[in-house]
Amino acid sequence: MRFLSILFLLLGQTTQAPAQSTFDIDQIAWDLTPAADGKSVAMRMHLTGLFQRDRLVLRIPLWRPGSYRYDNYQDNLSDLQAVDQDGEIRGLLGLDPRTWEVQTTGATALTVTYTLSTKNHAAEGALPAVHLRGPSTFLYTEDTKGFPHTLKVNLPPEWDFASGHRADERTKELLRSPNYDVFVDCPMALGDLERHTFVSHGKKIEWVMLGRPLSEIDFPRLDWGRKLEAMCHVAHEIFGDYPFEKYTFLFLFTPGGGISGLEHLNSTSIISNHSGFSSGRLMDPLESVTAHEFFHTWNVKRIRPKALGPFDYSSDVRTKDLWWLEGLTSYYNDIILQRAGLRADGWFWKAQAKNYLDLQRAGGFGKVSPERASWTEWEPNRSEYISYYTSGQTLGLLLDLKIRTETQNRRSLDDVMAFLARWVNYPEEGYRPGDLERAVRAVTGWNCTEFFDRHVEGLVRPPFADILPPAGLAVTDISADAPYLGLSFQDELTMSVKEGRHSFEAGLRSGDVLQAVRGISVSDQAHALKIFRTLQPDTTCTFQILRAGEILDIEIPVNRRGLPVFRITPDEAASPQAIEIREGVLTGTPDAI
Repeated sequence: MRFLSILFLLLGQTTQAPAQSTFDIDQIAWDLTPAADGKSVAMRMHLTGLFQRDRLVLRIPLWRPGSYRYDNYQDNLSDLQAVDQDGEIRGLLGLDPRTWEVQTTGATALTVTYTLSTKNHAAEGALPAVHLRGPSTFLYTEDTKGFPHTLKVNLPPEWDFASGHRADERTKELLRSPNYDVFVDCPMALGDLERHTFVSHGKKIEWVMLGRPLSEIDFPRLDWGRKLEAMCHVAHEIFGDYPFEKYTFLFLFTPGGGISGLEHLNSTSIISNHSGFSSGRLMDPLESVTAHEFFHTWNVKRIRPKALGPFDYSSDVRTKDLWWLEGLTSYYNDIILQRAGLRADGWFWKAQAKNYLDLQRAGGFGKVSPERASWTEWEPNRSEYISYYTSGQTLGLLLDLKIRTETQNRRSLDDVMAFLARWVNYPEEGYRPGDLERAVRAVTGWNCTEFFDRHVEGLVRPPFADILPPAGLAVTDISADAPYLGLSFQDELTMSVKEGRHSFEAGLRSGDVLQAVRGISVSDQAHALKIFRTLQPDTTCTFQILRAGEILDIEIPVNRRGLPVFRITPDEAASPQAIEIREGVLTGTPDAI
């Protein structure tokens, strides 16, 4: 038996020995040359140092990080060709619509060229404006994704270029990235660009406009720059030092559509319909998306699960944590707007209430957990669905308030975020399952396992009634199936009834004073509301009322409400400690660790 054990050990060692690999290429060099009309870009990928390779497999990504759905980027590629060091055209074999095999026997260098179709977003007759996203622009090979990539941009006359790429220290006309992930993580703006900069906490922040022009009246530049500075400052207060040398906002204004954005390590590209700024209707949404994408600089790009980097561009990449990565970022884009002074007093609580109402209207509410919604994002045609944005935003609010209450406002969700940004330590491997709960407990001392089991993995309704009152907030939470009587109270037990409501048709009138419900005498408005909540929809109920000195009994139909009612309002009778917690959310205290 001892001999067999040694033999098996030796066999195991033999099978685990690393295979000989041909990591011969030391870097990937790219050239990018836009056509003067802005409708195409000539792409050139140069691979040098090939050694005893018989084949090379080229791919275009199936998806782009931050957008969890498949795309057909290969549809914009044409004239794909591979030429060796001697100018000989090498054979290409399509393995699938987005993958090509190149025969490289005897080759020591290979130059791959193709034409990329692009869209000119400028007005007709103006200097072109082109927006490029890395994954839909650059090919890759699986065994060279970890190698350095360089980019040289050859511009037509009068064109400008902006991106988050870093200039090479030795050759300034080259942009250098340490690997493919970072290389394609920088969106690019080319053509007619309007550039602005400011300095925030010692770091240069650049914001660039391209596409359809906006007048100074419709889009005041100085005002927008101040808003960006305020947003950046709030994020810096949460996290501390910026994790970048320079940050670039790219704002592309187009003729149609709404507003969308995509996050990157040291930049973001935000696309907006230009026509909504003359009326002002798109300014608030643009502020919200901008705050959201900037917060992603930390949450998603650096606070990320193991699955989200290094990336597999050939398949779906799933995580159960999109509710945290996107949903808590939605919570924080509201935090940033409020703390930056870009929203009026009272707006924040109304925004959180509206978010929860939107969540309740989803077909999968109460049927799909936030974790499940995160995991199934890649699956098409889901009949029951909830948004991990809205569900995560609700959970972010509750986590923040619960942490503040448990720690007597000495810790907050800000502290958890700041800790995670340092602990995950990008570019090292992302966090593992269970690490979010561990981080909350490590920073705050609160064991949140029950909360996660019930409300993240499970289907238990969010515990607003338990968490919000200790934070100085009153909650009105009425489900769509709750009984509806079609009346309200003017003062104590004096009722208000609108003409046309079913209670009016039954005989109730404004000014009637409620005496009893189903034979139970009511003492005050709170007592009456408590009785109302016990009524069953699709039944009737006898009201005893006082009208002009006469006692009357009136039979009232009890209907279903049909739409939920949810409100969050400051409780002015709350204790000083509870008010401190409530105000701490809006002001940012306590300071992040």
